[in-house]
Formats: sequence, C-alpha cells, structure tokens
Amino acid sequence: MKTLRLVASVLFALSAYVCLPVILVVLAADVTLRYGFNAPIRWGQELASILLFLSVVLALPHSWLSRVHISADFLKGIMSPMMLEAVARLTWFLVFVLSCVIVWQCWKDAQFMLMINDSTPELFVPLAHLRGALALGAGVSGIIALLLLFSRSPLVASSDAEEASL
Repeated sequence: MKTLRLVASVLFALSAYVCLPVILVVLAADVTLRYGFNAPIRWGQELASILLFLSVVLALPHSWLSRVHISADFLKGIMSPMMLEAVARLTWFLVFVLSCVIVWQCWKDAQFMLMINDSTPELFVPLAHLRGALALGAGVSGIIALLLLFSRSPLVASSDAEEASL
C-alpha cells in the first residue's frame, strides 16, 4: 500500500506542480499576446487542453486513495450502516470494472494510433502517449478500488481523523 500511495502522490504532484502552473503560464501568455499584440500562440489552447486532461487523469488516483472524491453524504442519514457499506463496496467494484474497461480500451486504441501515427494537430503529440497517461491513471485507480473493495472499511472518510488512519 505504501508503494501505491507513493505512486499516487507522485502523479498528484505532477498534476498540481507541473501541469496546472504550465497551464496558467501558457494561457496568460496567450491572452497577453492575443489582446496586447494581436499575436496569439497558435499551439497555446492545445497545450492547455492536453495539460488539463493530464492534470485530471493524474490526480484521480490520489483523490480515490485520499477519499476526497465527491460523495452523496445525504444518504448517510437514511441508510443503515450495513447498507452504506454494501453501497460503498458496490461503488468500488464499479470503479474497478470501469478502470479495467478504460485500460483495455486504451490498449486497443494506442495500438491503432501507433499504427496510423495519429497525433494532435498543432503540437504533433502522439495520441497514443495521451492514451498511455489515461491508462496509467485508470490502472492505478483500479488497483486502489480493488484494495478498497476488500478493505475493512470501504466507506468514504468523513473526517480528518478517519483519513489519517488510512
């Protein structure tokens, strides 16, 4: 589990400390050049879009592991603890299945994209690499979901004390 936490933390750090600041710099430069000098950066929007995609995909495993993802807490008041645990386990099972489907589809798509040399229009970034990043995020998320599915407490943590015990 420590290795999984380390991988999720590294992916989150890439998302938070590399992707997001570069998005801000690129968009600020693009807007300044566009409206100040009528000379936009041709590839600025594409780079920002790619980095936004990467920031979400890379941060997802950390949100699962930290249990800070969006949850429907209004159900806690009307469901029994046993039913809440069953719903939590069903949720982690569905996250695992969806992650497996995403990884499988990324594998199939990446092979085709490499065969036809598919890339982005402005920066010519191979789309297979972006599929690889998505597969990495989904794969780590799937492993986390599988571990939480079979954990003693699959419920979403509701306080800092519960999160610290993870």
